[in-house]
Amino acid sequence: MVIRWTIFGLFFLYFVPVGGQTYESGKTYYGSNQYIEYKAGHLPVIISAPHGGNLHPESIPDRSCTGCVYVKDAYTQELIRQMYDEIFQVFGCYPHVIINRLHRKKLDANRALGDAADGNKEAEEAWMDYHHFIQIAIDSVLRQYGRGLYIDLHGHGHSVQRLELGYLISKKDLQHDDEWLNQTGIIHKSSIRHLAGYNEEDLTFAELLRGALSLGQMYENGGYPAVPSRNQPAPGTSESYFSGGYNTRRYGSVKDGTIDGIQMECNRQGVRDTEEHRQDFAATTAKVLKDYLEMYYFKHGELGQYCSTLSANTPEKGFLPKISLSPNPVLDKCRISFIHTNPSPVNVTVMNSVGTILYEKETGQKQLNLNLNGYPGGLYAIIIQSGQNRIIKRFVKLGYQ
Repeated sequence: MVIRWTIFGLFFLYFVPVGGQTYESGKTYYGSNQYIEYKAGHLPVIISAPHGGNLHPESIPDRSCTGCVYVKDAYTQELIRQMYDEIFQVFGCYPHVIINRLHRKKLDANRALGDAADGNKEAEEAWMDYHHFIQIAIDSVLRQYGRGLYIDLHGHGHSVQRLELGYLISKKDLQHDDEWLNQTGIIHKSSIRHLAGYNEEDLTFAELLRGALSLGQMYENGGYPAVPSRNQPAPGTSESYFSGGYNTRRYGSVKDGTIDGIQMECNRQGVRDTEEHRQDFAATTAKVLKDYLEMYYFKHGELGQYCSTLSANTPEKGFLPKISLSPNPVLDKCRISFIHTNPSPVNVTVMNSVGTILYEKETGQKQLNLNLNGYPGGLYAIIIQSGQNRIIKRFVKLGYQ
């Protein structure tokens, strides 16, 4: 997918006009009574936090609906703000962030209107503000990029301390083999249905959910256990797991469209429990999202290059060459060729599918020869990095018969 910009397209990266209202990236906006907060962005990433609010206005009675859940997701409001800042540090662009500041006793923004607000007009207005801001963000992403990623951020209280990534695929389905997951009927139940049909790596649905290059495995490689992933392909029969809720179903691509949705349930220990842990997780998330977007949605660091061009306050990103790798697949030896627009040295790293570093070198040469004799067959990645900007090139190493 090639992104092309006009001078008008550049304008829209900073200013998102909707219904007469202009939303400037990097600025914060509020709904009625300041119950809902929208931090405008210009990345194809939308993150919402429906259950982390602290406000208890007396004008809104506590919800009393059948089956109501009142427990807030502790520290998700703080976590999403840190993610907003850390993503900017990595990309030089802000994501779109929507925060419900009301306590869950007053408003559950991850439910349909009736259960969410329990008939209270003030709470209903906040619910409409919340979903209005999400739609503004989606419209902006579609106008600028044509496709994007929506994450609904939560905190779980389950005994197993790991991330739970929900794609609207049940625990029972995840416990089946990959052949089962790759059925059309299963794929069409998923909130990443669009990505399953079109991704830059042409991976199967099962690989997207829990393969070596899945989102869950990216977090595992970054030190955060996650399910589903290659290391943890499915929850155990007796283990709790959230597969996704109202927001993921409403805004993901399960029915149609090109916005994929994921419900991210964060464990408390090691992720949400301290400011330091939240900061570390936010920084890891920024790096993981960069790899995920550049792997499945956009090519060769396009997002980083556009952000570095358009964001005046972005730190120096470095110069990246265009690269080619041949042959691919590789039997024993391969050659990386660099086309430098600036002869600055770059760091070259080769990793296997589980994130083990096999080779590292800094070079300013036009060509680099790699000898992969003795390495097992499988999927590998070459990472070219300069400053904070990266290109990821994947290749297949053929095994011996």
